[in-house]
Amino acid sequence: MPLQFQRHILSNGLRLIVHEDHSTPLASCNVVYKVGSRDENPDMTGMAHLFEHFMFTGSKNIADFDAQLQRVGAINNAYTTQDITHYYITLPAVNIEHALWLESDRMMELAFQQEKLDIQKHVVIEEFKENFLNRPYGDMWMLYNQFYFQKHPYQWLPIGKEISHIEKVMMDDMKAFFYIYYRPNNAVLTISGNVRFEEIVPLVEKWFGPIPAGPALKRQYPQENRPTQHRMYEVERNVPADMLFKGWPTCGRLDADFYAYDMLSDLFGSGQSSYLYKKFVMEDAVFTDISAYITGTLDPGVFIIGGRPAEGVSIEEADRKLNDFIYQLPENSISSNDLQKVKNRVESIILQNDIKIEDRSSSLAVAESFSCAEDFNDETNRYFAVTEEQINTLCHKMFRQEQEATMYYKCAN
Repeated sequence: MPLQFQRHILSNGLRLIVHEDHSTPLASCNVVYKVGSRDENPDMTGMAHLFEHFMFTGSKNIADFDAQLQRVGAINNAYTTQDITHYYITLPAVNIEHALWLESDRMMELAFQQEKLDIQKHVVIEEFKENFLNRPYGDMWMLYNQFYFQKHPYQWLPIGKEISHIEKVMMDDMKAFFYIYYRPNNAVLTISGNVRFEEIVPLVEKWFGPIPAGPALKRQYPQENRPTQHRMYEVERNVPADMLFKGWPTCGRLDADFYAYDMLSDLFGSGQSSYLYKKFVMEDAVFTDISAYITGTLDPGVFIIGGRPAEGVSIEEADRKLNDFIYQLPENSISSNDLQKVKNRVESIILQNDIKIEDRSSSLAVAESFSCAEDFNDETNRYFAVTEEQINTLCHKMFRQEQEATMYYKCAN
């Protein structure tokens, strides 16, 4: 069932979405800024993720963001992707104005204290080392993205390309980034829970209305050319086993074919009943694990198959056998019965995501930041509208060797 909501747009461009649910004592406040790692300077990457941390260090009138939330029984967090940065707070609905005060103050102006920037730079650098450099397989996705994307800024992850980019960030860089991207006309505010639209609108106008809009943004990202020949990349690392990755170009998140690509990835590599798992793990024992998924980014992304070859099976042999399967698929390889199973699972996931008020609020905020919330409010029907003919057509359109980008992530001898 589509989520019911109302919209209000402030004169400074802030988009407000209100979803009422009077069955809960809680409210969820979500702010999505339409800025991610794709918006960064290639010579200073990791800025959006650094800002995710820095936004919690204090604003002009509030020295300690988290302490203020704890006073009213709130929980909060944030995350950064290649497309957006998302902050969220869940608290008793009676305290919703407290959340609006906090979020508006840091949207208006941060404290911009050098000592706190130095601390957060250190935190992010340690996160970079721990999760991406010092952990086995930690740099796999960094390497694959750099290899796959030759033009688009998706070639680096939100953590950034390298530590030196974070090290050289100055306070002037932070201020410039903030006043371009962390402005009301580049943000979506969603309030969900035991609230009333007619009461929320004046509160939002009170706290966010005085914040000046930022510059109008013209986003022009360099786009990838359609691949015309198979590409290969090989790297060795001190890891216990080889990993194989194969990728093909897919559409962006707002494309009409997205739902078919998403279901194709589930059919091929989501769970133990998927085609690849059943054949290559359970039947042929070529891989110990294998999966498929799409990146789901706003701009065109990648359909990825990744797997760990079984003991005694070389990565080259695993690659050949996977190729034999993928490139010799019969014309009508996707059955309506298999597709219906995936549809049922997708419906279950969507229904599960609608249970908690914070999940509903999050979904609306992200949807509104991508285009408008209405475009995502009938996703179950869009998935159910996908046919086996559509899946089969996409399957044979995408799985072409000249479009493939393969990475061998090998265990160093």
